[in-house]
Amino acid sequence: MEFDFDNVIDRRNTDSVKWNKDMIESICSNRDADAFWVADMDFKTAPAIKATAEKEAETGVFGYPVEAPITNMFTSWTRQRHDWTPAEDDVVFVSGLLHGIALAVDLFSKEGDKILVPSPTYRPFMEICADNERIMLDMPLKKEKDGTFSLDRDLYKEKAKEASIILFCSPHNPSGLVFNHEDLLFVLSEAKRENKIVISDEIHADLTHPSVQHIPMGKANEEIGAAVITFMAPSKTFNLAGEHAGFAIFSNKEMLDKFKRKQKALRVTTPGYTIKQLMSTAYTDCLEYNQELCSYLEKTVREMRRYLEKECPELRLANAEASFVTFLDCSAVYEKIEKKVLNDPEHYPIAAGGGILSTFFGIDAGVCMNDGTWFGSGYKKYVRINYGTSRALTMDALKRIIKAVKAL
Repeated sequence: MEFDFDNVIDRRNTDSVKWNKDMIESICSNRDADAFWVADMDFKTAPAIKATAEKEAETGVFGYPVEAPITNMFTSWTRQRHDWTPAEDDVVFVSGLLHGIALAVDLFSKEGDKILVPSPTYRPFMEICADNERIMLDMPLKKEKDGTFSLDRDLYKEKAKEASIILFCSPHNPSGLVFNHEDLLFVLSEAKRENKIVISDEIHADLTHPSVQHIPMGKANEEIGAAVITFMAPSKTFNLAGEHAGFAIFSNKEMLDKFKRKQKALRVTTPGYTIKQLMSTAYTDCLEYNQELCSYLEKTVREMRRYLEKECPELRLANAEASFVTFLDCSAVYEKIEKKVLNDPEHYPIAAGGGILSTFFGIDAGVCMNDGTWFGSGYKKYVRINYGTSRALTMDALKRIIKAVKAL
């Protein structure tokens, strides 16, 4: 089957937060800028998922679903996509990954404990630590000369000793780094040696690009035997981000039982009717869609890199090995942009939810991107660009970004 990723949906008049003008203005100070920020895609979901939604809408009743086990469809998916078949008894449904991760942090650490998080940091991880009265222990990834990021093993080894929980984002958001097998084994070995729990948010795992291989933390851990919880979800994979659902895979039965008891106490053990139907179709009928989408996204990255190298080598993409978001390194031109923005505050009112770069590109390029400061104070020279739209629209945005830089 052929899938058309070149034609995207105009979401401006829908209930999309990504295209909400007030939200766009709050990030880049230009409510008419095009949305290349929050991590959801503008592609239609897989045709089979859309057909399921249409069938359910035609029925017109959205009552209680059967509370039957749904882990089998998920483990079938991980076998096909990642060559990993966790035991169904080790898998539990969660009402969204942030909910599941926050619950795990609450259950398996105590107030005042330190949670190690590699940075740049997906901001909700900071909030989970703060809201649960834990201390986020920042562990910066190593910045390579080519603009990419890598695991700093020495720093990780040092920091892990202080933490109760190691909270990884794998593949990493916002860099798009896919950790290799050796790095995963190192992380797990140190965690086991120091008796630390590893929580791995792998919401972007299914969108790893074809030229690289993602290894689930739980799969790598079969060689090590650390205490690991691996979280995965269909939300980014199939553009179902607004339907909160996912799965947690436990390596430790005692931890699993404690987690399930708390879920039962909070009455958050089963998915809603609609997401159950959509998720079932996604995991059973949509592997080809996923493969074609990953290929499309990788080709977009390659074209972006080629164009930047030719037209504006001062700007560099980060790793961009997975998903549809990555950092754009603006270090070489940051001082010029900062001077221009700060010298003309009337023209460049810095957005409340953004920073100098997001404001500059929002106003001068008409492109709304997340400012690097959203991911930590040390990343003001970056923006995160979302290329989960047609290649033509992405390249048009990139050309406008470059034009704004060349006009400095």
